[in-house]
Amino acid sequence: MHKITGYLIRYHRNKQAISQEGLCKGICVVSYLSKIEQGLVQPSTEIIKQLFQRLSLTYFDDPKQLREARSLLDSFFEKLDMRQQPQEEFQKLKKLEKSLLCSPLCVDVLLANAFMLSFEQFTESLKDNIKEYAKNLHSLKGIMNEQQLFLYYMFFGCLVYEVGKESIQSLKKAGMYQQSSHQQFHLGYQYYYLGKQSKAVECYGKAYYLASEEGNAPLMMEAALHLGNCYCMYQRDQELMYKYYHRCIKLAKVIGKEEIQAVVYYNIGSSFLSWGMLEEAKSYLERSVVYLNDNDDERVLYYQKLALVYCEMEADEKMKKALAQAKHEMHQQTSDLFRYMQIFVELHCEETTRYQKEYVEALEHICFKEDMISYGFRNFHIPYLICAYKKQRRYKEALQLKEEIDCKFS
Repeated sequence: MHKITGYLIRYHRNKQAISQEGLCKGICVVSYLSKIEQGLVQPSTEIIKQLFQRLSLTYFDDPKQLREARSLLDSFFEKLDMRQQPQEEFQKLKKLEKSLLCSPLCVDVLLANAFMLSFEQFTESLKDNIKEYAKNLHSLKGIMNEQQLFLYYMFFGCLVYEVGKESIQSLKKAGMYQQSSHQQFHLGYQYYYLGKQSKAVECYGKAYYLASEEGNAPLMMEAALHLGNCYCMYQRDQELMYKYYHRCIKLAKVIGKEEIQAVVYYNIGSSFLSWGMLEEAKSYLERSVVYLNDNDDERVLYYQKLALVYCEMEADEKMKKALAQAKHEMHQQTSDLFRYMQIFVELHCEETTRYQKEYVEALEHICFKEDMISYGFRNFHIPYLICAYKKQRRYKEALQLKEEIDCKFS
């Protein structure tokens, strides 16, 4: 307990920008405070009380209230595991936050606060908050138990680091403390985003198995969805694509998440479109919009793909309606990536503007200039860019892209 107490003193002292000398003056010597903060000595209750008073805080150790708070925290993290919104527990914890940050539950409360950031809309302000929580948690890493270290590395892997090597390393470190469906799922997501298909499949498969062992049906559903996503990139794996998407839909019906069918049918339809199987693409994409959520930020993508299908099928009236609907779905928060996709689709659907400079620039932005574009998006658009390069007689660039695709699919 003295180790936790010492780290709490250091945490709040640093947060208030108070020096060790300023905090301990008249209470103890600086060297003794340093040992307290490192958990090397067990100070008297009187010294602890005085140090907290100097920080204008009170050390909170009421057994009954700590048990109640512990129960709230357990429920909070269980809901996160089950892909549920833990707002009710979080609001109750926020009311106790000032006291709990001066208690043995300080680390758990900070972790809960950190993970709640994942529900916020991405802004520069959110990035700053993530960095602040990362800094605070890092300062308390020395007193974390294995469960807390697992959550610490999951936070860094999922929210602090961008997709890439650092995130993968952090998620692997989390796996050293606990093998869970969440850890494997997020590791699979990293590999999928980077186009490392076999590793993504391996991790999503483990996530699916672990979720079944944990009784975590929501994560089983998401793992099945992402396994289907992996296989829908390859026409030769239609059987496996259907297998996992079918599991996803069955699980979605069991847990009351039938809107996931919009994503499944969209992915299947987009795959058929990229394979030139237009009737099948049309069938699945038309089915996908039936299940669309009104608040889905990605609604624009569904109508973009429908417009491309109708364009290839020369169904001009339907194409115009889909284009108009896609434009209608654009709003202030729509990402730059989706905006460039809209430019590409609009120009592609008009023969007189297809393959012109703006058309190629939009595709190049999608494929090369977006920092955070998934392998699936890039893979879908590259064939269009290859065709455009050929039309512009940029054969060397077209060949390089063609070789890249052939390498990925070999």
